Amino acid sequence: MKGITAILSFLMLLTGCGQNTVMSESLPTKTETSTVSAEEKMVSSAATTAITATATVQPTTAVTEETTIQTTEPVSTAEAAVLGAEVTSTDNTTPAAETPQTTTSAATAAVTIPVTTVQQTAPPIAVTEPITETKLLLPNVGTDYGKAKAVYEYMRQNGNGTCVNHACMTYKLCCDNGLQCCLAWTDAGMYGHVANIVNVDGIWYVLNTEGGYFLDYNYCFTEVVDIDGNHIADSSIISDMSYDELH
Repeated sequence: MKGITAILSFLMLLTGCGQNTVMSESLPTKTETSTVSAEEKMVSSAATTAITATATVQPTTAVTEETTIQTTEPVSTAEAAVLGAEVTSTDNTTPAAETPQTTTSAATAAVTIPVTTVQQTAPPIAVTEPITETKLLLPNVGTDYGKAKAVYEYMRQNGNGTCVNHACMTYKLCCDNGLQCCLAWTDAGMYGHVANIVNVDGIWYVLNTEGGYFLDYNYCFTEVVDIDGNHIADSSIISDMSYDELH
């Protein structure tokens, strides 16, 4: 029985193979059609997949963007900062507004009162009169000759230093005692010889207290100057004769 069954199975297999061959050869169009349909299905499936993927991706992106925007825009930090600033400014304003007003008023009062008091109680400025040198009055008979004689004798006893020192001291004594007096020097000025000339009865005589010449004539002087060395006149105003020769 097994052998017969095997033979029958082999025969059926052979019969089926021939039919399949004939059908495949006689129906090429159906095979192509089925092939196209499979490709279309694949394309359609791919398009569907692409569309599905696009549809799936786009909503995901949109949802992500919306989620990002929704998370960013309603930021509560800004409101918290504003509220914090308001709270901070409110806390700082109250003491700051009260303290400067009190300090300013106190400072103004402290400054204003002393200034007004100083202006009202300032002592008057003391005026000091210039110091005047003491005049050395020498005893004399009151004439120009008597005054010149008193100055000459005093300087011969008390004068010291160079001819310039004697001339300056003699000039002061003559002025103190009311006798007109000037300085006379040579061409070298202060570096030459210096003496005085005095006016006795309208005539200018040489009064040289350092050299010992009393009311003498002009023997060497070229210019007449004041105590500061300013030019007054040339030597022509000095007498060419001594007092003794004229009297």
